[in-house]
Amino acid sequence: MTALEMQATPIRKQKSKRAQAMVEFMLALPVLVALLYGIVEVSRLIFIFASVANASRQAARYGAGSGEPINETTYYQDCDGIRDTANRSAILTEFDDINITYDRGLTTEGEQIPILDIDPNPDADTCPIGDNIIRNGDRIIVQVSASYEPILPLVDIEPLEVVSANARTFLIAVPIFGSAFPTGFKAETPTPSRVPTRTPEEEVEPPTATATFNATYEYIRTAFPRTPTNTLPPTLTFTPSITPTPTRIPSVTPTAINCTGQYAVTHGPLVYEDEVMSMKIFNNTGFTLTTASVYVEWNHDTGGDPSLRLNQVEFANQVWTGDVFAPSAFIDAYYPFIPQGESVIEFQFDKDYGFQDGTERIIITIGTPGCVNYPVDSRN
Repeated sequence: MTALEMQATPIRKQKSKRAQAMVEFMLALPVLVALLYGIVEVSRLIFIFASVANASRQAARYGAGSGEPINETTYYQDCDGIRDTANRSAILTEFDDINITYDRGLTTEGEQIPILDIDPNPDADTCPIGDNIIRNGDRIIVQVSASYEPILPLVDIEPLEVVSANARTFLIAVPIFGSAFPTGFKAETPTPSRVPTRTPEEEVEPPTATATFNATYEYIRTAFPRTPTNTLPPTLTFTPSITPTPTRIPSVTPTAINCTGQYAVTHGPLVYEDEVMSMKIFNNTGFTLTTASVYVEWNHDTGGDPSLRLNQVEFANQVWTGDVFAPSAFIDAYYPFIPQGESVIEFQFDKDYGFQDGTERIIITIGTPGCVNYPVDSRN
């Protein structure tokens, strides 16, 4: 082997190694590209799913808020606001559908409890909902959906729909019971004060005009004597005045009312008969009490007929009449007296109360001092 051949051999080996590396790279490149592409697509899919889940959660949270937004619409009825909240969570994607619906929650078996004329299926869109069919404890359900498609259609894959639904319970009103200034409170007994008496003192005979003149004359004569004399000055006598004893102003001592123990105000169970829901009340205080408010809850949309309305309240011959279609209400301008002993409060509806769902409740807040902190609550 000549010297030239010996120099050419390493060059051939280097070229062959480079060619081998290029071949190996070309063989591994598709796998590497497929792996990178798969990582990107899976990351996009996870990102879209997270965006959809976050959008439904934030939108349901907005719809379950309490109070009213700027446009004086309750949050659960602000459809545009709910959808706008969901769209703000759409990053690097666009949502296909944002559905809003409502239900009464779930049963013990996990089934949805529907609301009157409202489809609880998350695929339905029933927003906005009326005020007269909503009650405390209802839920708002927001479902957000988006489509996933690969960036490069290397494989014939149908678009994948990513769906997320979220439900939140919201409150319409919370009854707040406090004390109120009593009207017609007659549980006080006046204690009259004793009439002051005075003992007559001995009468002092007032000096006569002659005696007064003589006394004055003798004083002047003595002060300016014409001749020295040892006559002593006369003694002046004054009539003492009678000071009357001060009279105390009569005060009224209120009688304390006890609403605990054997003197408590208690109640019986709720009773349903035809179109009347009633409850007995036992006033053991020995006094006629005043009320600060009367609050009631009832199953207004599934109670036998889907249009159950409250028409009348009667308590110890004290009657309120009206027309209320709602799940709960404070009876407006109705402050009946609670008589001593046993009495019955009755709530009369326009139709038979045929179905109880456990939401029924009566709360009578007492306004008489001493009993303010002891409301009559049918659940206690």
